Amino acid sequence: MPSKIYRVAAIGRTGKGNFGHNLHLGFLGLESVEFVAVADPDPAGREKARRETKAPAAYEDFRAMLEKERPDIVAVCPRWTDCHLEMVLACLEHGCHVYCEKPMTYWKSIEEPKAVVRAIARHKRVMQVGTNGMSDSIYRQARKAVRKGVLGRFMQGQASDMRNGPIACYSPLTNDGKAAPGKNLNWEMWLGPAPKRKFEPGRFFAFRSFWDYSGGTGTDFLPHILTPLVYIMDLEFPRRVTASGGLYWWKDGREVPDIFTLLVEYPKGPSVYLPSGLASDINIPMQVKGQSATLTFQPPGALIEPQRHGERKTQREEIRRLKGGSAVEHLRDWLTCMRTRKKPISNEVIGYHVMVALQMGIHSYLENKVMLFDPEKEEYRAG
Repeated sequence: MPSKIYRVAAIGRTGKGNFGHNLHLGFLGLESVEFVAVADPDPAGREKARRETKAPAAYEDFRAMLEKERPDIVAVCPRWTDCHLEMVLACLEHGCHVYCEKPMTYWKSIEEPKAVVRAIARHKRVMQVGTNGMSDSIYRQARKAVRKGVLGRFMQGQASDMRNGPIACYSPLTNDGKAAPGKNLNWEMWLGPAPKRKFEPGRFFAFRSFWDYSGGTGTDFLPHILTPLVYIMDLEFPRRVTASGGLYWWKDGREVPDIFTLLVEYPKGPSVYLPSGLASDINIPMQVKGQSATLTFQPPGALIEPQRHGERKTQREEIRRLKGGSAVEHLRDWLTCMRTRKKPISNEVIGYHVMVALQMGIHSYLENKVMLFDPEKEEYRAG
């Protein structure tokens, strides 16, 4: 282990769920890591994160943390609503490496992921997007196999993330009765660049259900299943994206659809089909379908099966995963890349390509139009 000490801080909603705990586990036993501080406008979340990471300092304002703790902090983990661009850019300006929870940016403008990519290049920092399933070795193994051409030309890709039930972080009725702006919550700071609205518990505890802060399952679930497909097939920007769905079941005040289905078409193929939802839990297998063979992810890894009329003769092959993925492994990959300066498994360039497809999908859904991408201008528009 190198003698250099990496001082890590965490920003925003760190106490919600177990992110602080994952941070602690991810670096547990690594003598090269020391937690310096946490920042969160919610004191309950702030204190929980401080306990879990064992950081000596806690701040309400992340900007105060960056100023006061610099130059000690070398790595920061922002986790807020999806509107965390300001935090990411501020961390990079302070010379920090960044672990950014997915989605990489908010859904509304392509200028946000562009800004992240430019800033990473300008500051020569290392960024990992928090699609932690990407640390599963099976994706590296599958990519290696696919690059040999065993599938032939890519035809289709598919994956889904369908869930059912009263998921608290999507229910605007969620309320612990303790959050009180002006007393123990800095609501204005929490809103950040989002529209200035009066406090509602549902917006705070279930921000993913409101367009002001999130793209719903389109930017919450889908990054986890589109990213590996983009990585395995070396996909970049889409040609055309369409989305469908609606609020079919949940009538509790949420804005985002409980069923959201994305179809992403790439310039030379494939077409990628991605259903997601909160009101049905029947999933489809993750697959990459080529003209010569099909790659299916299934326990204990993946299976390559030849197509009957494929142009290329391909042998049936089982790929057994070498190591499972987790938030812990994903954090450690980030740390390794801080030392080596290599690109992490879910870096900002992959994040940009994924984010463009997801943004186009959200706009397609809201505008009820097909979205087209212009590769020369790196912009999308309604078709």
